[in-house]
Amino acid sequence: MRILQRAAAATGSLALAASGLVLAAAPASATTTALSCNAPSYFTGSGGHAGASIRCVGSAFTGRIVCYKPGYGNYTHYGTRAESGGTSTTWCDLGATIQKADAVAS
Repeated sequence: MRILQRAAAATGSLALAASGLVLAAAPASATTTALSCNAPSYFTGSGGHAGASIRCVGSAFTGRIVCYKPGYGNYTHYGTRAESGGTSTTWCDLGATIQKADAVAS
């Protein structure tokens, strides 16, 4: 019976070690695709909110805007996540203006 327990323990240890090697190698073999975006489009919503949309290709992405609100300062809002070729839309709070709009790979 002890031989079976040792064999099971050895097999389990080998399986854990092998899976660790596979996991450690995965990030090194992953490829990075460059994100290429059009210029953002700016607009004002029906409630008066400032918004921007951006279209990108190369990988999934999320729109990002830096907003400025008097008495509060600058802050960042993130929009909807979109797949390559899609559009992400982002909104500032009411009374804020957009300082910068771009996208980040996600």
